[in-house]
Amino acid sequence: MAVTDQHPQYIAAKPRWQIMQDAVAGEEEIKQATTKYLPKTAGMIEAEKQGDSTGQIYKGYITRAQYPLWVQDALRTMIGLVSKLNPEIKIESNLMKCLLENATNDGFDLKQLFIRMVLELLTNGRCGLLVDVDGQGKPYLALYDALSIINWKETNVGGRKDLSLVVLEEQHDNSEDKFGHNTKTVQRVLSLDDGHLSVELYTGNSTEDKTPSLGGKHLEFTPFIFCGTIDNSPNVGTVPLLTMAKAALKYYQLSADYFQSLHHTAHPQPWISGLDDTTDISVTGVMAAWLLPRESQCGYLEIEGNGIEKTKLEMDAQKSSALEAGSKVIDNNAQESGEARRARQDDQHASLYSIVMCAAEAIEQAIKYAALWLKLNPDSYTFSVKPEFSSDSVDPTILKQLYDGAISGKNSTQTYWEYMATGKLPERTYEEEMELVESEQVNQPMPAYNMSGANNERNDTTGTV
Repeated sequence: MAVTDQHPQYIAAKPRWQIMQDAVAGEEEIKQATTKYLPKTAGMIEAEKQGDSTGQIYKGYITRAQYPLWVQDALRTMIGLVSKLNPEIKIESNLMKCLLENATNDGFDLKQLFIRMVLELLTNGRCGLLVDVDGQGKPYLALYDALSIINWKETNVGGRKDLSLVVLEEQHDNSEDKFGHNTKTVQRVLSLDDGHLSVELYTGNSTEDKTPSLGGKHLEFTPFIFCGTIDNSPNVGTVPLLTMAKAALKYYQLSADYFQSLHHTAHPQPWISGLDDTTDISVTGVMAAWLLPRESQCGYLEIEGNGIEKTKLEMDAQKSSALEAGSKVIDNNAQESGEARRARQDDQHASLYSIVMCAAEAIEQAIKYAALWLKLNPDSYTFSVKPEFSSDSVDPTILKQLYDGAISGKNSTQTYWEYMATGKLPERTYEEEMELVESEQVNQPMPAYNMSGANNERNDTTGTV
């Protein structure tokens, strides 16, 4: 087996993580994926066989489609709530105080690390923390996203499961000049050999020993902590916003058909009958008047649009599904005790409450690992967060009105989520609220459809079409 081999759970979950990456990136990334998320219709495929070699029909189809930014809006609202939480940190030794201001390998403090972990958990449902030491012997924490943790194994030691292998993929600079941005993929392998930690860096066919040592002491455990949305086991869990992302993708596909149909109703196909090979058509005017033979006929072929309204109704249903998915993740119920809420949420779904708790517990475990490495008492080091998002009660009537307003486009979905999480209506002007609504969806009135088509018979020599 090769170092690039992937865990079966990783292989199964990777498509979900890639969907979430594209969903968070937004409309440009979704549309660049072309047929991955928006397949061509049978008519488009046939048209390209018949001469549409550049795929102009499909390009118009994908350009008119609208991808809603529900996932981005939900993430912004939830991270805004989490950023207001203040962690309680207990670090006694001066050897560990560096973590308060410079906790990560890129120079961020513990609160910033906490927020970044919550973002990773909301997006992918999984991340990991590696405890390491720098060249000066100071501990730091490195955050890895779900796609970077490609393989792992657990070994039964004394009746308990311990991590015996973790394979992490990293991107290292591979530019030939200082302005380049080329990277190469390397694998960092952490393994327990005869009860001692070893770290190796695999670059192609070469291997480099990177086993960390602090004061001549080598670790007897793997200093890597998995973090999930419900618990911190190595097993891959659920992705909290995946339902919302899938609803947004389905809305995107439906909107392509919807706006394509509207486009066709606005550009009906003209037709002429009663011409022979020798007949010339004279055209005058701008838009224009046709000069036709006396016995000819002309008109427009228009789609009746019977299915357009049903498509719009299904688009609204997908929006409703996305709102429901977002409300389950925020899940603000101030009437329950913390233990009761945690038990109910663990049984049903990942929530912002459980995500905050898991992220805080993972950071605390990482700090304790660093303390053990430095031969300090791990009980003297804690990191905890109280996930109290609101002390205000939510009025069910107002919440229902905001929900209906979000569906109908009278208020933004962000206002709905913010009120549900905080119990307060956001302080925005009417104009600011309408700008949010317009940024979330394109409100376009249904046109008046010609249900019977047009068939204009001509008995004179001149007519305007």
